[in-house]
Amino acid sequence: MAPESTPTPALEIRGLTVVRSGAPILEGFDLVVPRGGPYAIVGESGAGKTTLLMALLGLLPPAAGTVRVSGRDITGLPPRRRAELAGLVFQDYQLFPHLTVLDNVTLAPRLHGRADPEATARVLLDDLGLGDLADRYPHALSGGQRQRVAIARSLALAPEVLFFDEPTAALDPRTTGDLAALLDRLNATSQVVVVSHDWPFLEGACPHGALLERGRLAAEGPLESLRARAFGTAGGGAAGTS
Repeated sequence: MAPESTPTPALEIRGLTVVRSGAPILEGFDLVVPRGGPYAIVGESGAGKTTLLMALLGLLPPAAGTVRVSGRDITGLPPRRRAELAGLVFQDYQLFPHLTVLDNVTLAPRLHGRADPEATARVLLDDLGLGDLADRYPHALSGGQRQRVAIARSLALAPEVLFFDEPTAALDPRTTGDLAALLDRLNATSQVVVVSHDWPFLEGACPHGALLERGRLAAEGPLESLRARAFGTAGGGAAGTS
């Protein structure tokens, strides 16, 4: 009987090195994110999380290494091409204030020549509970609503991996609780990867993850074990510190 093939990981990073101002921020970084539940990349301020995100999205060129999404090497792709495979929901959402909700969501599909972007956008907005807000502008929305518009905008290109940068930073406790369930639902179509330092949220939203320390992969595994290692290493710092 032929051996079972190993599933292609959602995200594979090999030997990623990023240098800024002559100093390595990430050095020989390796990480494999399998398909499964929402995955966390966690670390305190200065661990290299933002640098890693920018490198994965093509906004910061690496000095060495490769990045693959669903087996496809995206290392040399420009940011616009990468957006079709790897989307990002920014911490501050980055919505265009002069565009309506609908226009924010349809902009990228139109630029990429996708068929019927408005129909796709309306389905996404309805699914995220925003169908009746399509004609509003971002300033008229709550923080949670703006975040869901940003999610719809990223999903409009149907990426294989969807990154979230500190998704709880601007949310109230009730909305934060709703977000965990939403991430789990989104993960059915795009592998969700949450980059954050919010340990309480991550432990409820992501079964597994990776711990960054000083630009290196310190550990992988269940969030509970990562938290024990992080606070043991740091001398028991308070949860959720940036």
